[in-house]
Amino acid sequence: MNNVSRRAFVQGTVATLAALQPPMRAMAAAQCVSGFLPARLSVDCATRANFQLFRQNSASLGLAGVVSMNHVEGRFGVYEAGSLLLFPWLKPKGQAQRTAWRACVPTSPTEYIQTGPIGGTTLPVDEYFCRMVLQAPWNLFIGFTVDVPYTAGETRLAWFSNTDKLADGKAVGIDWTSANLNEAWFAGSRWIPADDTCSGKGWRQVIADGLDQASAAVC
Repeated sequence: MNNVSRRAFVQGTVATLAALQPPMRAMAAAQCVSGFLPARLSVDCATRANFQLFRQNSASLGLAGVVSMNHVEGRFGVYEAGSLLLFPWLKPKGQAQRTAWRACVPTSPTEYIQTGPIGGTTLPVDEYFCRMVLQAPWNLFIGFTVDVPYTAGETRLAWFSNTDKLADGKAVGIDWTSANLNEAWFAGSRWIPADDTCSGKGWRQVIADGLDQASAAVC
């Protein structure tokens, strides 16, 4: 889904999503293609800076999140397996403001170049980030999005959850769904599972820890 008010869409259609979403997309018939699960994710300076930009402007920006599942080479950098990358996308308020926010694209663990956030796109924001920003093979990543915390009703759905307070003292909401990135890695599920299927629970834990790292400080 593009950046046409993801939050408004979620809040207005929770019941519809619950009714229409197939249960884990026939996971029992599929296979887990990788046993990879790092003890901790690598978090570069660009990701930390993008998280801080989101924190300061969360009414206007959300974050596309991806994790590299293999060694990945993009146009601007190389990302080892288990690298957490975050990049901002514009919510409707952000589009209306026309502010020149500077998002960061990593070129190394400590260096980055700057560009604008993801604007209007027909691609899901995590896939857009891989294809158009990193210019790296999108099928080597898993994906999710980060926003302000979800309501109690929303978190009853399997694909939404909130973190505990991060290192900066605030929580975030995570939509564990990716339209195209996750199915190959999680036995056909579009969202990272909350149970042990394909180590889904473990992935949720290390991603939440990665967000905690990102919130702690800018490099």
